[in-house]
Amino acid sequence: MSPSIEKLLIIQDRDRRALQLDQELRRIPVERAEVDARAKAATSRLEELKLKAKQVESERKELENQVGTKREQINKWRGQQVLTKKNEEYQALTHEIEGAEKEIFRIEDKELDLMDRAEKLAAEIKKEQQVLAEISAIAQRQKDTLGQREGAIKAELETLKADRGALCKDVDESVMSRYERIMRHRKDSAVVPVQHGICGGCHLQIPPQVMHQAKSSEELVTCDQCGRILYWSREFEPAPQGAVH
Repeated sequence: MSPSIEKLLIIQDRDRRALQLDQELRRIPVERAEVDARAKAATSRLEELKLKAKQVESERKELENQVGTKREQINKWRGQQVLTKKNEEYQALTHEIEGAEKEIFRIEDKELDLMDRAEKLAAEIKKEQQVLAEISAIAQRQKDTLGQREGAIKAELETLKADRGALCKDVDESVMSRYERIMRHRKDSAVVPVQHGICGGCHLQIPPQVMHQAKSSEELVTCDQCGRILYWSREFEPAPQGAVH
C-alpha cells in the first residue's frame, strides 16, 4: 500500500467520524424540541384543568348570587305580607314566595353538582401537578444530558478538524484535491479496498488490469465504475492453494 493511500485512509477515518458526529449534532435540537414538547403538553393539560376549575367556580358564584337575590326577594315579599290587609294580595305574595323557594332548591341542586365537579377537578389538578413535576424533572435531566453531549461532540469535532488539518499537510495537494472531490460526490467513502476482485465501494467487478495496478502501482488507481480510489488489501487476497482453513 502506498504512503499516500495510508494517509488518505487515516484522513477518511477522521472524515467519517466527523460526518457521524455532525449527524448526531443535528439531531440534538430535534431531541431537545421533543423534550420541550412533552413538558409543554403536560403544562397545557394542567392549564386546561385549571381553566375548567375556574369556570366551575365562576358558575357556582353566579348561582350563589342568584340564591342571594331570590332570598332578598322572599324577605321583601314576606315584609309586604305583614303589611297587606287583602287576602288576594297575601295569597299572591305566598305564591311568589313558594315559587322563589322552589327556584332556590333547583339552584342549590346545581350548586351541589358544581361543588362535586370542583372537587373532582381539584383532585385531577393535584395529580396533573405531580405528573408535570415528574415530567419537568425528567425533561431537565434529558436537556442537561443533551447539553453535555452537544459540548462533547463539538469538542471532538474541533479535535478532528485540527488533526485532519495536520494530516492533510503531509499529502500531495493534487491527491488531496482528488480525494475531497470524490468524497463530496460519494459522501460515504473515497478510498476503498479491492475485495476479491470487486470494488469495495460500488461492489462491481474490477478488470484484471485495474486490479493488478491497484496491487502493484504506487500511483492512485480508481474504479472505472464509481471513480473511487482503489487499494489492495492483504485481507482480501485469495488463500494460497493447499492452505489449511
